[in-house]
Parts: sequence; structure tokens; C-alpha cells
Amino acid sequence: MNNFLNQKLLFILESPSKVKTISGILKKMNFKDFKVFATMGHIKDLPKNNLGLKIEEDTVTPFFVFLPNKKKMIERLKKMLNNYNYVILATDPDREGEAISYHVYNELRGFGTSVSFRRAFINEVTYDGVLRGLANLGDINYSMVESQLTRRLIDRIIGYKISPVLWRNFKLKGLSAGRVQTSTLKIIFDRELEIEQFKPQRYYLIKLKFKIGDKILEAFIHRQNELYKLFDLNEVKKFELEFLKNLVNSRRNFKLINNERFIVPPDPLKTSTLQQEAAKMGIGNSEVMKIAQKLYEGVNVGDEKIGLITYHRTDSIRISDYGINLARKIIKDVVIHPRKNKAVFDAHEAIRITTTKPLSIIKNYLNNNEFRIYELIYRRFLASLSPACRYVHQQLYSQLSEELYISYQSGRIIDKGFIKILPDFVEKFKIFKNDFLEPKNQYLEIIDYEIEEEFTKPPARYTLSSIIKKMEEVGIGRPSTYASTIEILKKRKYIEVRKGSIYITDLGKRVVLFLFDKYSELLNVDFTSNLEELLDSIESSDYEMAKKMSFSKIKEIYGMLK
Repeated sequence: MNNFLNQKLLFILESPSKVKTISGILKKMNFKDFKVFATMGHIKDLPKNNLGLKIEEDTVTPFFVFLPNKKKMIERLKKMLNNYNYVILATDPDREGEAISYHVYNELRGFGTSVSFRRAFINEVTYDGVLRGLANLGDINYSMVESQLTRRLIDRIIGYKISPVLWRNFKLKGLSAGRVQTSTLKIIFDRELEIEQFKPQRYYLIKLKFKIGDKILEAFIHRQNELYKLFDLNEVKKFELEFLKNLVNSRRNFKLINNERFIVPPDPLKTSTLQQEAAKMGIGNSEVMKIAQKLYEGVNVGDEKIGLITYHRTDSIRISDYGINLARKIIKDVVIHPRKNKAVFDAHEAIRITTTKPLSIIKNYLNNNEFRIYELIYRRFLASLSPACRYVHQQLYSQLSEELYISYQSGRIIDKGFIKILPDFVEKFKIFKNDFLEPKNQYLEIIDYEIEEEFTKPPARYTLSSIIKKMEEVGIGRPSTYASTIEILKKRKYIEVRKGSIYITDLGKRVVLFLFDKYSELLNVDFTSNLEELLDSIESSDYEMAKKMSFSKIKEIYGMLK
């Protein structure tokens, strides 16, 4: 690393917001001769006015064109190359970032007489994060590039071939179809159908009021570990006359069972869960991603600009050793909880904080919503490495007949553990709101009953939080596309969001019915989910195999839409 300090570096990022942050870090590292340059995102893409690719017997040839003003930018970079020893390609550590580095490298290679190109993966925009990136320089991951290219070409084929069919049939320019957006719209459409077709069913529950010592409590009658439901009013009247009235003023024995249990802290956040939790706070998917981008790229804290969180587009709940060591500086007891989630093994890391600066300091440099998101990430990260909450689970059980019984549950926390960091988490558990019993009596007295009329409820409409959870569950989209997919559906007027709930519009319904009548095999959830798995396989394969898998799938889909 010390020898590296004497080299002349051209550091290429994709986001201009990171330029000042990275520049400040490189100065602290004592680099003397460097320049940090931002590409402002992709430099090339497929053309807008034609398909942009050619498929032959054994090859796919894409025709990429420069995006506006990017050719001039590349020409400027070419003229600068001879002033540097190294070009550090430090675009974002994901497929899109890898593709940007690939295109930049392809345009610049051969123009510098002695320049070397190296790829740096920077998961956190901090001194340590940049140091690790420079200490572990690598090359472009061509399988990752192939995965991004496959996704881009397939989406182009589907969008380019199907969208014009929509325009002609609906006589509306600007409508669009897409692999992820249309399968997501179908999920919303199916839920709307369930709601429309739902017929509520009336039923009755029986709640008993009983007394133990000086405490008056309430509990429902159960049968076979479920609430006892009666569906006929005559049956209810008969049950009341023959059974319930005889219970009033009666004394019953009961069992009180106490068991020590644990609540394991929730996982640290990944992209989907960050968006879900933010939606519950009233912060939309697009806004939370903008905030996370800012927190990752760098915020002025005092006299320095630092990245406050790790990279925010991730499927992973894994915490690196660096993250664990950071947590040890903030909390006394760090516990590594076993996690069954497969995302533990993801190549990336969970979204976590990168600094030990207390919340009270950080709050001064963020606006209200920015701080709420940062605090959410802060608390979930530290809670995930904190001890489990230890509590006593109490169950009261009293037999009423051969089949019927009442069950009352409560809980008392013995050791808060992670609840000290996430105090609101305990609200999920109703048992802690119930009275914890320490009775001297061994019987209870039933003093009254109540017959409650209920109706079965239709499925709830999706919210911004629950639709992302559903997309993740069925395997459509990726962290970088969840928010943008919903925004596209809103922009096309296929859906509306009212009071937090997602409603499909009449246009959205007609588009779904039309598209699934003609193209269901390309737009259904299974196709999209399987394709996401294929993209992951391409990324993790050696380059030759990646190219074969990519070509095979692109040719298959192109053939289906010929």
C-alpha cells in the first residue's frame, strides 16, 4: 500500500455525490497525485429508436450507443490518461456498476501508454472502506457483466416487441409492458380479484370474563387449539341457553404454566426490508432509496464528508468482521446469532452503519426523514448483534367441557437484551400487555360472558411495504428495481396509491387481461422468478459458461416473440 501512495491515480466513480467524499479520504491517506471523476451513471445503452441487437446462429451482438454528452466525457478522459499510472474503476459494487466499469474500460483501454486498469469494490465510502478496496484490487468480473447484459437484452426484447402492441390496441402512446413490472401488476390484479369475489361470512366468538383474586380478566373459548367459532345464530342461542348461562358464577380449576423463552433479535436490514420498514413510517420507496444513496455516498459531518452506511442495494443480511468490530465499539455484549436465511451467504453485506459517532451527533447533519432512516439502520444493525430478549411466557388453561377450554397468555420480560435498542419491537407481542399472574388461589370465578359477532375479512390490499415483501417472496425483481418498478406502474397510471394502499386502475386491469391473454408465458411470475435465478447463475459461473447460458436464454425469448 505504501508503494501505491507514490502512484498517480485516476479514480472513476459513477456518482458525482461521492467525488468530494472519496477525494477527502484519499487526501487523508496521503495520496499526492490523484483525480476523482464521476461518469454520472451509465455511459452507453441500447438505442431508443430500434431493437439494438442482432441474433445470429451462435452469437448475440448488442449495438450500444453513447448516452447524451458521454462521448465528450470519454474523449476528455482519453486525453488525461497519460498523466496517470492507474485507473481505479470504483463504480458501485453491483451488476450495473460492473457494466459501467466494463464500458468505461472498453472505451479507454489502449489510449494510455503505461496506464493500468484495476477494479475496486467499495462497500462503504469511509476511510476503512476505501483502504480495503485499494488493498484488494481486482479485475472486472465479466460474468457479472454478462449477467447485467442478459437482463438488459431480455428486457429490451420483451419491452420492444410487446409495448408497441399495447399502443396499437389501446391507442395510447406511452403504455409499456415489462418482465418485472407486468408480473408485479398481475400480482396486484389477482389480489383485487380476490377482494372483489370475496363474500364475508358471519361467525360468533365467545369471550368469558373471569376473576382470579382481585384481577378481572378476559379470554376467548377455544377448541383444538383454535378459537371456538359458531356460524349459526340458532346454534349460538342454544349454546348460550344450555352451556354459557350455567358457567356464570361457577368456579373452575386452572393450570398456570410458566416457561422461560427467548426472542431473537430481527435480522439487520437489506434493501427490501429497509423499504418495507420505511413504508410503515410513511416514507415511500423512491424517497427511501434517495436517502440511502445520500447516506452511502457521503454526508458533511462537522468538517469532513463521510459515508454513513454501507452499500444499500443488497439481498444480504450478512455482517462482515469489520461490521462486527464496529458494533463492539458501541455495545458491550456482541452476540452472533445463527441465521437460517440464505441471504447470510450473499456476497454483499447487510445495510449497516459505518461510524461510531452517536445518534445525537449525526442528527445535527440530517433532515428529519434522513435521520429517521439512519436511526432505523443504526438500531437494526446494533440490535441484530445484541443478546436475545429473555422472558417468562405464562399460559393459563382451564377446561370447560370435554372439548372446550379457555386460554389466557401473558409474559414478563426478565432481561431486555436487544429490546433496549429496539424498544418498539416488543409491541409486536400482545402477551406483554396482559396481566402477569401470581395467584394464591387455584381456581377462577366466571362472572360473565359476551357473544361477539364477527365477519371474515377479505384479503388486504397491498401496501408499498407488503408488495415489496411479496415481490421478494416470489423472486421477481432485485433490490435495485423494487422501488423503480412501483414508480413505473404509478407513472403509467396502472395503479394508484391511496392512504397507503395500492389500487389497480381500470387501465391497469385492461392491460393485464390483454397482456396475459397474449404473452402469459413471458410475463408470469414463474418466468420472471426463474429468470432472476438464471441471472444469479450466470453471475456466479465462469465466463465461458456464462456466455453460453446468456445466449441460450436470449435466443429462446427472441424466438418466442418473432
